[in-house]
Amino acid sequence: MRRADLFQLTRISLAPTAIADPIAGILLATHGDLAGPKLLILIPMSLCLFHGGMVLNDWSDRDADQLTRPERPIPSGRVPARSALLLALVLLLGAVLLGFTLDPRTALAAGVLACLIAFYDIWGRGGWLGPLSMGSCRAGNIALAYAATLWSLGEPTNLLGEETFPMRLCVPLAYGLYVFLLSRFARAEDGEAELDPLALRGFLLLALTLLPLPALVTGISLHSPVGGILGAMLALSGGPGLWRAAMDATPWTRSRVTETVGLLLRRMLLITGSIALATAPLGSVGLLGALVILAGYPLAHSLRKIAPPS
Repeated sequence: MRRADLFQLTRISLAPTAIADPIAGILLATHGDLAGPKLLILIPMSLCLFHGGMVLNDWSDRDADQLTRPERPIPSGRVPARSALLLALVLLLGAVLLGFTLDPRTALAAGVLACLIAFYDIWGRGGWLGPLSMGSCRAGNIALAYAATLWSLGEPTNLLGEETFPMRLCVPLAYGLYVFLLSRFARAEDGEAELDPLALRGFLLLALTLLPLPALVTGISLHSPVGGILGAMLALSGGPGLWRAAMDATPWTRSRVTETVGLLLRRMLLITGSIALATAPLGSVGLLGALVILAGYPLAHSLRKIAPPS
């Protein structure tokens, strides 16, 4: 397997978003404070889950891609289907094994998320089920890091307890809502939805309004209105690009949808960065977390030339 094929199969250009999710989840759990270095294992765990899911998705779509995207690694014959399936299983299982280095509960949660990812890749298709599954997977990635951090720090994690999940769990849900909308928009990329200008414009404008929501919810849940506002401002810095894409009168084509999907995907880094900033806007850790996440933006943009994100 050539390196270029491996990069395309795993969607390497989206790796920064997989790194950003656990950073946001950790900072959400610690209120933007420093956490133990062992929690950094959540980053490779997230990468294994994400890229394992990408490979499994291509393996599952290999027959359809033979007709619509024969240039992809599996249908082109550059990567054997069995090799792709083995790689996907190794990555997903690797995430579970990495979870055991923290806590059995983390391993169990990683296994549940891996199963949800596999469900999406193999069975979770359709106009609503597919986007709902995708949004749940990405929301679960942040929630997993959040819960694993609490478990590692010995915090209670009773869903009904006042000190744990209640409002803060709305943060990954708000993030998942954006991903759900992105996935709905992306259905037009492969002809699963019509190239309806009004619908596509509506999806983009809704995505624009959702950009600041996770940061605002973070600020509310952590009783940090300043953090919520500053985080929302950071997220909204990606708004002009979405506005221009929505208002562009150029006829919609599948290639234009693909380009716009990349735009929406890169905005995910602004959202996770805004969550990190909202946790501690005046503290070094929250700000540093946001800067680390945002550093992935130019990296993702450059890597898309090697491996398109969608």
